[in-house]
Amino acid sequence: MTTVLEINVDEIIPNARAILMQQGVPEHATGLAELLAVAEDARDVLAATLAPAGVLENVETGEFGDIYSGQGFNAHETPLQLIFPRAENLSLFAVTCGQAVCDRIRDLFNINDYPLGSALDAGASLAADQAAQVAQDKFTRTLEGRLGVLRYSPGYCGWHVSGQKALFDRLDPVAAGITLSESCLMRPLKSVSGVIVSGPPDIHRFANDYPFCSACTGKECRERIQAMPTPFEKEI
Repeated sequence: MTTVLEINVDEIIPNARAILMQQGVPEHATGLAELLAVAEDARDVLAATLAPAGVLENVETGEFGDIYSGQGFNAHETPLQLIFPRAENLSLFAVTCGQAVCDRIRDLFNINDYPLGSALDAGASLAADQAAQVAQDKFTRTLEGRLGVLRYSPGYCGWHVSGQKALFDRLDPVAAGITLSESCLMRPLKSVSGVIVSGPPDIHRFANDYPFCSACTGKECRERIQAMPTPFEKEI
C-alpha cells in the first residue's frame, strides 16, 4: 500500500550557510556578507515556491531484488546487492520539491541572474535531500527496535540510473506529482527516489573501495554510516 507523505516546507528548507556550503563557498570567503545576503534571498524564494510531497511503499526482499536488477546495467559488485538481502524491512520512496521552484531556477538563469539562480539551485538540492530524510525518518518511526536505517538511490553506489524505471513501475509516484522521462530523468528535477533499508546497523558498514567510489565526490555515505547506532548502543 502506498503512503502519501505530508512534508512541511519548514522541515526541509536549508539555512543560508548550508546553501553556501553546498555551493562550495569557504567559511572565510571574500565578500561573505554579500553571498550570505544572496543565500537569504534564495531562502525567501524557497519558502515561497517549495511544494514538497512524497510517497512510501513497503516492498518484500525478493521483489526488490527484481527491481534492483533493473535492466542489468548495475556495477558487477555493489554495496546494496550485499545489503538488501540481509534487511529486515525495505521501503521504496520518492520525494520532490515540486515544479514551481524548478521553474524559478530556470527563469533566473534565463535572465542571467546567476548569483540568485545558483543559490536557489543549491538550496533546492538540499531541500530535496532533506525531504528524502523526512521520508526515511517517517519510515523509521514505523519500526520496532534500534535498527540501522539508510536510503540508497539509483545513480549512486553502482546502482545504475536506469534502475529508476523498475522502481517507478512498482512505486508509481504520480500521487506526489513525480514522473520519469525516457532517459530516467525525474520530473520535477529536484526529486529523489530510491529504497530505504532497515536492519542491524552492521549490514550498512562497507569499505568505500569499490571502483566507482573513486569517482564519488560527496562521500555522504560515510557520514550516514557513522551516524547510525552501534550494536552496543543503548536505547535512549
